[in-house]
Amino acid sequence: MNIINSIPVTIISGYLGAGKTTLVNNALRKANGLKLAILVNEFGNLAIDEDLIISQDENMISLAGGCICCSYGNDMLLSLKELTSLESKPDHIILEASGVAIPSSIERSISLIDDCYTESIVSIVDSEQIQDQLSDKYVSDTILAQIKSADLIFANKTDLIMNEKSFLSWIKNHYFLKEAIMVSHSDVELDVLLGASRQIGVVREASHEIKVNHKNVFWSKVFLPNDFVDPIDFSRLLTKQDMHLVRVKGHLKGIDGKMYLLQTVGHRYYVEIADNEKKAGLVLIGIKDTKNLDVLRVNLKKYGNFQC
Repeated sequence: MNIINSIPVTIISGYLGAGKTTLVNNALRKANGLKLAILVNEFGNLAIDEDLIISQDENMISLAGGCICCSYGNDMLLSLKELTSLESKPDHIILEASGVAIPSSIERSISLIDDCYTESIVSIVDSEQIQDQLSDKYVSDTILAQIKSADLIFANKTDLIMNEKSFLSWIKNHYFLKEAIMVSHSDVELDVLLGASRQIGVVREASHEIKVNHKNVFWSKVFLPNDFVDPIDFSRLLTKQDMHLVRVKGHLKGIDGKMYLLQTVGHRYYVEIADNEKKAGLVLIGIKDTKNLDVLRVNLKKYGNFQC
């Protein structure tokens, strides 16, 4: 493969809710003439900022500055081939991996295509939750695999840390995180995000690779909310510990008739006004070992129903 004539690919990995989508939006805002192609395959929809979108069809979004975004669904290789075959080729491809994907597996797939190559793997972690996540038997292997594969690590959401001194001490003594760059709101300069080069190390050798099958760990289900739901009350319910939900993302119509974007990450929730043209629907993600749909249905029945 001739790297000089190939399109570089940056893989962005990170656990559910770490801030990958915000990182992508920030990159698009800072593209400054660089033609970026964004590939995404997430449990929920990629929330590209509305003012960046010029036009949209079923699989492709045209963005300001000549950038594009498309979903690769179940066929990443086909989508990459389509991007590399465009008459006006992108300067750089950013691939936003699923929150439970292992980036080293994605890198191997990219190596099968002649016209692009993995320039770097970036991992973003949630600073407020990373210590608990690495102690969680259900998700720690996934997060460690994402971190160990990375050439560049961002410790995001540092603004949410209650004890900064304690956190800095912990992270500096954590072998795989001690080189992490501290950021808030996924605010990273583009030349930093796209400036890393692939580093080869023993943790990426096949014999040392952590193998994680997220299909055996996580479940996801679409929830269709009723109209005129109080988004704050609903968010508080979704983040209760006994609901056992690790991530919720989607839209609902509020009691005032406006459409809202609702997101939860663990015990935190975010609600903001959204475009009224958005379709109501939420993706709920949990861990299979703590899954109890009967309990969820009882608790959520006044707010809507799961999609059959």
